[in-house]
Amino acid sequence: MTRQRIFERLLAISNHDFCPWANRYVTWLREPLGWFAVAALAAGMIGALVAPQGWLVCAVVLVVMVLGMVWPWLAMRGLEAQVSFDRRRCHELDEVTVVLEVTNRWPWPVWGLLVERGFFRSAGHDQEPAATALSRVSGWSNSRFEFTYRPPRRGMFPHEPPVLATGFPFGIWHAVRSISVAEQLTAWPRITSLRSLPMLSGNRLSALGSCVDRAGNDGDIMAARPYIRGDSLRRVHWVHTARRDTLIVCERQTAARRRILIVLDQNAFAGNEKALDWSLRVVASLCREFHSHACDVACELNGERRFVAPGIADLHRLFDRLAAFQPDVHCNRGVARTESDVVDRLTILVTSAERWQGLAGRHDRRLPRVDLRAVVLDERINGAAAVREKAWIALALRDEPARQLQQQWERQCHDDWTK
Repeated sequence: MTRQRIFERLLAISNHDFCPWANRYVTWLREPLGWFAVAALAAGMIGALVAPQGWLVCAVVLVVMVLGMVWPWLAMRGLEAQVSFDRRRCHELDEVTVVLEVTNRWPWPVWGLLVERGFFRSAGHDQEPAATALSRVSGWSNSRFEFTYRPPRRGMFPHEPPVLATGFPFGIWHAVRSISVAEQLTAWPRITSLRSLPMLSGNRLSALGSCVDRAGNDGDIMAARPYIRGDSLRRVHWVHTARRDTLIVCERQTAARRRILIVLDQNAFAGNEKALDWSLRVVASLCREFHSHACDVACELNGERRFVAPGIADLHRLFDRLAAFQPDVHCNRGVARTESDVVDRLTILVTSAERWQGLAGRHDRRLPRVDLRAVVLDERINGAAAVREKAWIALALRDEPARQLQQQWERQCHDDWTK
């Protein structure tokens, strides 16, 4: 047995709870105040049974206990605090300035203040500090503190009411006071920058949209043709007109909006926070990319379809929904709905490797009828290679999914245009 294994075994033994039934009887000893109470009781017994000097020690301990409880409680009674952010929305890991304003109504200063709860959550992520310490708050003053904060994941922050706490001067008991929140911070899923677009065939003509090779009045010049009554003289191609001795006009493209449906398979990531967060990042990245190219984008979450209007405000509302999204395990609406819709629409399904293997095998005869493509997320080390043949994009969550998404997206878009 190696030295490392011996150390791990000793560490496990030293941290094992051999008497869990006794926890409820000794829980109070986990707090410093409990040990002070034991010390006061022991000193009192010594003073009563052994030597009168024990009463002096007991009195000193009791004074420390009372002072350690009354001082923090009294200090909190004169404080009011409010927290705000320099912006309402941001992406995961973006740097946000948090502004904390503390009003002290007492004439004496307050030390040892901590901001606890609401900001620091470490499930599925690296451990975060438990609190933020503040410097001295002067008496009869309005103090302003600023600190930077990076939301570790999507969601609404603070995710629980924050509190202002202090244990000064002895730290044996902490008094808390709630902090009012002016407005919550919405942390959107992190976006992966995509710089291309697959070939799409749109049939919805629109004043706003991407240009397609169809006769119209927008976009680039794609051909020349003889003049037809009603054509604008601005479109006359004078060089060809002079050569042919007849009016020749330029044929331009027209604008069309492409139909895009992005579906999140909510049953694929239930109970897996890491995979769910990455699936929402993929959905947000795809929605922003197609929306920036003036496509007709719809996003389906928990079986509810939401259409994204051309304006940026509607895209932000979709991101707000992604930030607060929780999968509905009771939703039984599956992929069949996405396969029976409009044929001239591109449907992108974001799912897990296990779900996609079952869906692809069950729907192989129906998939060729529509343009259904899958973005598959896999937590296994070599899992992405196993489903790559049937999946449009396969991402291994253990190896930089954002970089994989960029590379595979560029390759698939390039292959679409070279077919």
